[in-house]
Parts: sequence; C-alpha cells; structure tokens
Amino acid sequence: MFNKMNKLYNMKLLYQLTAIFFIMMIAVGRNTENTTNASSNQITGIVLDLKTGEPLIGVNVLIKDSFIGTATDNFGRFVISDLRNGKYDLVISMIGYRKKNIRGIVVNGISELLEVQLKQDVLSSPQVVVTTSRKEQDIMESPLSIVAIGIRDIQEKGAINLKEVLPYEAGVNTVNGQLNIRGASGYTMGAGERSLMLLDGIPLLGSASGNISWSIVPTSEIERVEIVKSGGSALYGSSALGGVLNIITRNAPPKQETKVRFKIGQYSHPKFEQWQWRENPGMFYTTELTHATPFGPHSIWVRLQKSETDGYTQLGWANSYNITGKLKLNYSNKYSASVYANYFSDKEGIGTQWKSPADPFESPNGYENDYGIGNKLNLNGFFNYIYSQNVVMKVRGALYDVYWRNYSETNTDFSREKKYYGEVQFTTSLLRFMNTIYGLAIQSANINSKLFGDHQSNSGSIYLLSQIKIPGGITISTGGRWENYFVDDEVLDQSFAPQFAVNLKFNEWMALRSSVSYGFRVPTIAELFTESKLGVFEVKPNPDLVAEKSFSYEAGSTVKLLSEKGFGLTVDGNVFQYNYENLVEPTPDETGIIHFENIRDARITGAEIGLKAGLLNNHLLLQSAYTYLDPVEVNSSGEVIDTLAYRFRHTFVSSISAYWEVLTASIEYRYSSRMEKVGIFQENKETGQDKRVPIRVWNASVGYKLRDWQYLLRIENIFQYYYVELERNMGEERNFSITITKIF
Repeated sequence: MFNKMNKLYNMKLLYQLTAIFFIMMIAVGRNTENTTNASSNQITGIVLDLKTGEPLIGVNVLIKDSFIGTATDNFGRFVISDLRNGKYDLVISMIGYRKKNIRGIVVNGISELLEVQLKQDVLSSPQVVVTTSRKEQDIMESPLSIVAIGIRDIQEKGAINLKEVLPYEAGVNTVNGQLNIRGASGYTMGAGERSLMLLDGIPLLGSASGNISWSIVPTSEIERVEIVKSGGSALYGSSALGGVLNIITRNAPPKQETKVRFKIGQYSHPKFEQWQWRENPGMFYTTELTHATPFGPHSIWVRLQKSETDGYTQLGWANSYNITGKLKLNYSNKYSASVYANYFSDKEGIGTQWKSPADPFESPNGYENDYGIGNKLNLNGFFNYIYSQNVVMKVRGALYDVYWRNYSETNTDFSREKKYYGEVQFTTSLLRFMNTIYGLAIQSANINSKLFGDHQSNSGSIYLLSQIKIPGGITISTGGRWENYFVDDEVLDQSFAPQFAVNLKFNEWMALRSSVSYGFRVPTIAELFTESKLGVFEVKPNPDLVAEKSFSYEAGSTVKLLSEKGFGLTVDGNVFQYNYENLVEPTPDETGIIHFENIRDARITGAEIGLKAGLLNNHLLLQSAYTYLDPVEVNSSGEVIDTLAYRFRHTFVSSISAYWEVLTASIEYRYSSRMEKVGIFQENKETGQDKRVPIRVWNASVGYKLRDWQYLLRIENIFQYYYVELERNMGEERNFSITITKIF
C-alpha cells in the first residue's frame, strides 16, 4: 500500500513539474514573439587556408552569444541570414586550425563579403565543445574538465574500436572493455557503468546491463569525442556520476565522396614455447565502404563494415557485420534535423578465464566451444528549431533494441531488450550575459531475459542549467536535475543532483575552473536480478540494492601558449575528490558466489596533469599525461577500510608524433601501476599464483598519403609485454597491421 501511495505521489510530482516546464516554454515564447520579425539582413563571407589560399570546407561559423550559425560550403563560403540590425561577433573554428574571432561586424542590410584566413595548427584539437553545458562553448570556458579527441587521433591509431584510443587520454582507461573515468567504475562485470556514453548527445546505454556497446560506434565516421571527467548527473542523470563520453558523428561533406578502408593484421606467436597453442598466428581484418552525398542543402552517408578476427586467445575470435547511416536535413538557418541508424550483428567466442598459468591463451577444458550471438539496433535523431536569436528548441528521440544468446554446455542465457528515449530541451538567452537550458526527458525499457528475468524500467526527469557571464571573464554555471525511477511499477529511486561551477578565463591563453556537484546512479536490472553461472563465476540476485550517491569537487587550470614561430604549448592540471555513498560493487561471499552489494562508502582522491607541445613549426607534437588516484573504501567516520578493486593508482601516457608533407610517424607509451586489489582471484604471494604486474605497452605507426590514398603501418605492444587487466585474462598479444584507405 505504501509503495502504491509513494508511486502516485511521485507521478503527481512529475506531472506538476512537467506542467511547470511547459508554462515556462509558453512564457518564453511570448517574451520572444517581438524578436522573431527579423529582417533579411545577412553576414556573408569566405574562409581560406592562410598558407595555400584554398577555400576551407565545413568550417563552423557561429555568432557569439547566440544560437545562430552555419558551416562553409564546398567553395568555402557561408551565409548567415535573418538577422536584426546591430553589431555581431563571429567565432570561426575548424579542427586542425587556430580559432579566430571577428568582432564588431555592423549589420544593416547585406554586409560586405568577409574574407577570413585560418592558420593550420596541429595542436588544434577540437576547441568548441557541447557536452559540459549542452550548447556550443569555447573549451577554455568550460566549467568542467573536458578533453576533446579529434578524428586525427583516431586515424593515427588505425582504430576500428573506440576503446583502442581511450586508454591514451589522461584519466581514462578501460578494464576488460569497461570504461573508467578517474577510476569511477573499476570493474563491475559489465553490469553497471558509472560513466555515461552519449551518441550525438543521446544516451546509448541499455537499461538491463548498463554496459557500453563499443561495437556500434563507427570510428571512421566520428567528428570528435568529448570526455567530461567530472560528475555529470546534474545534466545527464543516472550513470553519469563518474563522467560523460559524447561521441559526435560527422555530417556528410558538401560534395559527393566514396571511401574504402581495409585493415589486415596478424598476432605474434607467444614468445614462450609452452604458451604456443596453434600452428599458425591469428589473423584479423576489417573492410569498410562509406558513401556520402549531398542533395540540395541536405546530405546523407551510409557505411558498410565486415570484421573478422581469430583473436589472440582461443575464445577471442569474432565475426561481425555492421551497417550505419546518417541523414542530415538543413531547411534553413532556423530548422535542421538528423537521423542516425546502426545495425550490428556478431558471433564471438565467450571466455571468462585462461586454462592455467601454463596455458594462458587457451580456454578451460569443457569451454572450448562456448560462443554467443547478438544483434543490436540503434536509432536516434533530433529536430532543432531556432525560434529566434535568443531561443532554441531541440527534440531528441531514440530506440535501442538488443538481443543476445549464449551457446554453452553450462550457460544458455539470453536477453531481449527494447528501450525508448524522448527529450525536449529549450535553450534561452533572453539576457546577453545569461543562458538558460532546461528540458524534460523520459525513457522506458522492456526486458525479457533468462539472465535477469522479465522486467520493465521507466524514468522521468526534468533539468535546468543557467550560465551567467560576469565582466572580467567569469562564467558561473548552476543548476540541477530531478529524476524518478520505477522498476516493475515500483518506485526504485527519486534523486535530485545539483551542480555549481565557476570558470575564470583571464585571457585567450589561461583559464581556471572549479566545480562542486552531487550525483546518483540507480542500480541496473542486471545488478538487481542477475542469476547465472558462466565459467567459474556464479552470480545471485540482490533486489534490495539502493541507488548510489556521490559528492564531488574539482579544481583545474588550462594554459595555452602559441607562438608565430612555430612553438605551441598547452598545460592542463586538475585536483579532484569523489565521495560515494552506497557504492555498488560485485562482492563474492565465503562460498565464492557473487552478489552486487552496497558497500559502505568510498572515496577517490586524485590529481592529473597533461601537456601538449608543438615544435619545429608544429611538425613535431609531444603529448604526455599523468594521473594519480587514491581509491579507498571508508567507514562512516571517513577512516580507510580497504583499497577499491580494479583501480590503477598511477597512470602515465605519452606519445611523440611527427608530420612532414605526406609522411607521419608516431610512438606511444602507456603505463599503469600494478593493480593493488581485484575482486575474485587475489594474489598469493607465497606461491606466486595470480601475480599482478604493471602495464607497460609501446606502440608505433608510420603513415603515408599519396593523393587520395592513405597507408598506415602499425605495431602494438612492440616488446610483447605480458600483463592482465582482469585477473586470469591475458592482455593483448603483440600485433602488426596495415590500413589502406582510398577516397574517391
């Protein structure tokens, strides 16, 4: 009876908040009616490469402190129309070029043609981001720590899967494919991510297991990846308390393009004879075909991909098919829409641990033929309407349909899940010095599973964020998100997550930031209801789990020094602390059976520093980053009880890249200190069983570009270093690959 009353109360509260939300929308519409009668005033221009004089295609041109902008066409030209009389400032940016600001453009009719020249800069990773505030913003003005990965960083690694790139970013790593931002997730058997993945700003997690589906991300069609390394629950809700990873896919270019990419590689034999388990070394290959074409002001691209690998372990094999497409509709400066679709089908071996330390690449007896199949369908899209220079409405929607089944003598689990997501967001700038973003989001999931059982999950939320700019370069961000969760018609949790952040941008080369935020994460269906046995792992349900809560704060600074003589330096540093209540972790009991439990409390304290330097007129690029974490379980008094499992205390990444005309070359190094604690097989110091070692991996690549052909030779784990990220699972063997790309 109490649960029903509580449900009715929370639904009533949600309806009240929804009503308030739409009243705000109507009020904004009335307040801005007199601004929609803009004249046909225009700003027109052309953007050129400073060195070559060639027109630049796809350059972002945005009116500062507004929501109006465009991109240059295949002649480098741009037009921004329907402007009121007045003065405007333009922000012009493109990956690989220095951003440029043009101030004081007087508009009274059609302005004269502007000629803008941009200078190439290899240090210029994406400088405009959207994830920290849900709108385009200079990365130096971001109130939270954020890193932006450009397409060049992905191409230089020949990456087919995004998780191949992430471990080389400061504060980011993966454990058996599970994303960790500053140690937030550790390893939870893929059942509960604390870092939220977005695809073009839309959540990409299934409600059942909550794990990230790397396979449906098209690395060859990514424009950039933004990683928010502070808690993001205030804007994005559950699963974002440890950070947010936003994958932004590219739009089709202004002219027709066909691209073929082929990657083939080979694993080395193990360097110890007793570890060799097959006659011929394992092979892997990926073939991709992408075609993009414009039609009128609109555009579309479609990509087909086939991948196959023998793997470096006996059950590391996989075969997959992937089809992806994106349709972008541009009706005018006011209306735009996008639809993204992906279908992924795979069959792969399922391995949980090695056969023995003497046979680390083979599967245990009786499990040699275990495999699983899966199909994933993801559809998402948005409609964007610029109501006026001060008001924008965006409607987002998504469908996520996933099915998988295991085929094993000991495990025949299966799961089918459908998730629906909808969101309405308004961004207003009624005052020149303040932007306000508010929205309403709902999602619903239906799960039919032998592993989890049959369940339904629903949630509704409302959020608001205001950014206030104060003279002197100060930006204050404050807001929060209220969210209500139901599982099987019962209230599981209702949470409010506020956030406060300040950014002080002294000038174009230095900025300070600080933030305080609360976060939450509702237990996934997998954590609540999983009952299964796979290999040596046996998991039992725990429906009494409660939501995790977090309180975090950080302070950081970014310094950028650019010289006209070809030297550039960027230094970024942060200190942070995350405090968790009721942290959910997989915990084995005295019999070895695993339950997901709310351990008491936890705290992760840390610091990171990264630098990027360009030398020899930016023909040489040096990058290094160090992250320190102190992850501990604490009692109610804050006293340390134990170290949290599956966290690296020290992480260091570094790379040297050289660019000269048509040639590129790079060397990368990744170090993670010995994992001090794991969840299942603890190290036996007397026998040496399950010994853990630091991770030390070197990679190298050489690239060559000839007209429309691109070649990349790459070797990973050069020195064939052996390590484990997840106990009794050997890290990736040394491998060689060549990637050939042809653009028509």
